[in-house]
Amino acid sequence: MTPKPIKVLFVGEDAEDVRIVGEMLAESGEGKFMLAHEADMGRALERLREDFFHAVLFDLSHRGARGVKSISQIELSAPRIAVVALSARIDEALSLQAIQAGAQDFLVKWQGDGFTLARSIRYAIEHKKEKERLAMLAQYDGLTGLANRVLFRDQLEKVLGESGRTEAPGALMFLDLDRFKVINDTLGHDTGDNLLKIVAQRLRGCVRTGDLIARLGGDEFTVIQEHVVDRERVEAVARKIIGVMSQTFVLGGHELFIGASIGIALYPEHGVDADTLLKNADTAMYHAKACGGGAYRFYVPEMSQEAVERLELESDLRRALQRRELCLYYQPQFNLRTREIVGVEALLRWQRNGVESPLLPRDFMALAEETGLIVPIGQWALRTACEHAAQWRAAGLPPLRLAVNFSARQLREPDVVKTIVNTQRETGLEPGILELELNESLAMTYGTAANSILNRIHEAGIAIAIDNFGSGSSSLSSLRHLPITALKIDRSFINDIGSDPNSESLAAAIITLTRSLKREVIAEGIENQQQLDYLTAQGCPVGQGNFLSPPLPSDEFISLARRRQRLRVIN
Repeated sequence: MTPKPIKVLFVGEDAEDVRIVGEMLAESGEGKFMLAHEADMGRALERLREDFFHAVLFDLSHRGARGVKSISQIELSAPRIAVVALSARIDEALSLQAIQAGAQDFLVKWQGDGFTLARSIRYAIEHKKEKERLAMLAQYDGLTGLANRVLFRDQLEKVLGESGRTEAPGALMFLDLDRFKVINDTLGHDTGDNLLKIVAQRLRGCVRTGDLIARLGGDEFTVIQEHVVDRERVEAVARKIIGVMSQTFVLGGHELFIGASIGIALYPEHGVDADTLLKNADTAMYHAKACGGGAYRFYVPEMSQEAVERLELESDLRRALQRRELCLYYQPQFNLRTREIVGVEALLRWQRNGVESPLLPRDFMALAEETGLIVPIGQWALRTACEHAAQWRAAGLPPLRLAVNFSARQLREPDVVKTIVNTQRETGLEPGILELELNESLAMTYGTAANSILNRIHEAGIAIAIDNFGSGSSSLSSLRHLPITALKIDRSFINDIGSDPNSESLAAAIITLTRSLKREVIAEGIENQQQLDYLTAQGCPVGQGNFLSPPLPSDEFISLARRRQRLRVIN
């Protein structure tokens, strides 16, 4: 295969020099060259923008300092083109200035033969390629090919500087993937890396060509949008990103679901320097994630105060166990036909700083998950609940199912099965009572990868229930391979009984299909008689909710259970 000719543009005023260069390259024996000529610098820059060249031979003769500045202009107009500077005499100071301005080599005119000139041009081209490669490594993420933190920061400061001069508005998006850490820790870093590559591809399809996408590290990304005239356009991009990230990712035979949370800061409205803008976009992202993920939020000043309060909340939560501020309440689960108590769900409460009204899990569990505090808190809750249940049996209560919530983070802990079994044995809780409740999104995120751990838990005699079923993107078919013993209908369906026929139909369908698969179905959040009557008529066997009984401290639950026992004896 014949190699393609090397295209060279000679920029110089002397036509005789052009003739000499052409003859030298033709006689060099170093391959074919195509030589073009421009005497005017302005026309040369225009030619470089319009046409493709591998290299420029730039004649510094009679140009002096102006010539060195012209090399800088070439570098700006055509940054990928190699430059060889020519001079009529040996001048070390001038050669250094030329190299500093962007030239790859410096030659004294016609000192040497055509071979020397050709080799210099080839060297300059290869040197330019290597420089680009090193720049790529320094400024771009090696995994995704997106801009890295260094290039992002540099570009953001440039954009903000130009915006300050032209008053052109723009937006900075801060994006964090939902549930990525679960996948990375469960399926391994290779799967996580491949997932990030697909995320990068999807992001490229959501933004304009001139927008800069960067990976800051881990699963954090940013998007710089210049010249944005209104929020609607920013929102359109944010919605598009959330939409494509909510679609299924298929990797290694696994169907994975992640989602994204996006914080948006506008400039100059929300900041005129890089640090402020990035901090505010990050703050807005945390608010989006606090809403459950899969959402975007624009920064508002009130968020900064909330961020301070969040830091204080984290500080207090880290000391909550040590201060013994955490406690468990127990909500009874009833046989809806007989109204007999058949189980309880352990619910965490936090009496922060000793306040009388405890905080509910929705006020602090997301923070516990994010910081990893869920692991010691979850271990404490499991042991405490098992101790209480063992005490109930010792007090003469019948064996009742004990449902304890279990998080994705806890499931990833080493020796998790051994920890659960040892806790059950050490607290004296008899086998067959404990049930772990996993959020529906956890089962979907893990998919078949959860089989090994969940099967081992199931084989140890511990039941597994899926909480909030119907709120996510899973289906009964997607869970059929997991050792699930029960499904809890999401309370959103229960809330709308009597007002939304669709919710009623979905609740009835879940009851019917779950029973056909020989799984138990539990309704949570029963708040009135109409809901109770409907669920009972549909054949739902078990339910819980404030209408039947609110969550109770352990001693109050014992009193309620004993009263129920006496009523059964009397009847």
